[in-house]
Amino acid sequence: MSPLAASPVLAHRRGFSAPAFTDAGRWLAGRPVEEAARLIPRVFNLCAAAHGAASAQALHLPAPDAEASIRQETLRDHALALFHQGPEALGLPGERDALGLLANPDGGAELARRVSGDVDLAGLSLSDFDLWLARGETLPARLLRQVRQHIDPAWGRVGLPPLTLSDLDAAVADAPRDLPARDATVLARVRQAPLLVALLAAEGGSLLARFLARVLDLLAVLKGGPASCGRTAAGHGFAAAARGLLAHGARVEAGRIAFYRIVPPSAWTLAPGGLLERMLAALPSRAETPMLGRLALLAVNPCVPVKLEGLGG
Repeated sequence: MSPLAASPVLAHRRGFSAPAFTDAGRWLAGRPVEEAARLIPRVFNLCAAAHGAASAQALHLPAPDAEASIRQETLRDHALALFHQGPEALGLPGERDALGLLANPDGGAELARRVSGDVDLAGLSLSDFDLWLARGETLPARLLRQVRQHIDPAWGRVGLPPLTLSDLDAAVADAPRDLPARDATVLARVRQAPLLVALLAAEGGSLLARFLARVLDLLAVLKGGPASCGRTAAGHGFAAAARGLLAHGARVEAGRIAFYRIVPPSAWTLAPGGLLERMLAALPSRAETPMLGRLALLAVNPCVPVKLEGLGG
């Protein structure tokens, strides 16, 4: 991500600090619309395709054919967590070679097999899910089994209303406002999967449920969803980015940017009183608490570097 995308000023929250999100309007104001549209995905290059699509919608420009690129961004993020970062946090051997499948145009079926084997994971019952975990035929299954067996569902459990398009409209309005507590992660877009419905009913928004959501989202993207983008009722641009719903709001006068605001999903996750603060507050004070904090970060997947603080066990 370009230095313009995140401020050098740290925002301190309970349990962590992270760079404050920049006001895009400060460096976009006065620029021609077409220049702004070219610049935005270069600055926000971690999810460039999603930002480019949301920007085009907000500026009422011809929408780029970005869904395939947005899906690739999403697959990259989930695969890195499930085959490298998550296993590393739990002391499991990773499978970096699985990441190479992302560069293969025909690698989707093999990546799906490396994630879930030959089962329709989203449609499993809880009992069949436990059998899938016990078999441990894939690295994500072994990762989730470790979480299931060793992490109390109450540790880091938080339930928040899912982010809606109405929330996005309010957040990108001209007047700055504090963001209400919402779940802007990918959990919100796969929460209707039968297995996740059952798990959420059994243990709420636990770390296991959030990691399972990342697995199910990866599998859904491999099947051709959910990389949607468009305009809200108020005319703001949105995209289903790798970390959740992304919003762009703009006002154009005489062909130049008069107002611009970007609200990424991580702005909700890292907001005061938001999801990550609540998850860290729900962790126990134990020797393994720093590891649990790292898992919480992987579960919510912020787009800026986050430094955990005060989590010594």
